[in-house]
Amino acid sequence: MAHARHRTASWVREQWRLPEAAFQAESVVGELCANALRHGGGLASLDLILCEETAYCPPSLRILVGDYLPYAHPRLADDPNADLGEHGRGLLMVTALTAGWGWHRIGADLKQVWCKIILPLDALPWLTRS
Repeated sequence: MAHARHRTASWVREQWRLPEAAFQAESVVGELCANALRHGGGLASLDLILCEETAYCPPSLRILVGDYLPYAHPRLADDPNADLGEHGRGLLMVTALTAGWGWHRIGADLKQVWCKIILPLDALPWLTRS
């Protein structure tokens, strides 16, 4: 999990030159990977997708985390204030740091939880457009 967070932050900051999105991406990857390990039967995949601006969406970073329990649906805690412990707030944090999140099944034995971080409109000037 720590390795996934570190690699994500490094990639977003250094390869994609998006330092303003690195903390968000690192935090979200940490939470989603922890959920995959704790509640999803283990981490199956981690994908980062950089999406350029379209007529319908500003530029964004999509994070997809796969796990092995397609029938275990992620959900927000019923009452996050009921227990002030360390558990039960991960998806609330993902909700706060992203423009949205959701999940879908992949085949018979995998599930993928995704989220989208909106980037500034001028965030991808180096991206070659066709």
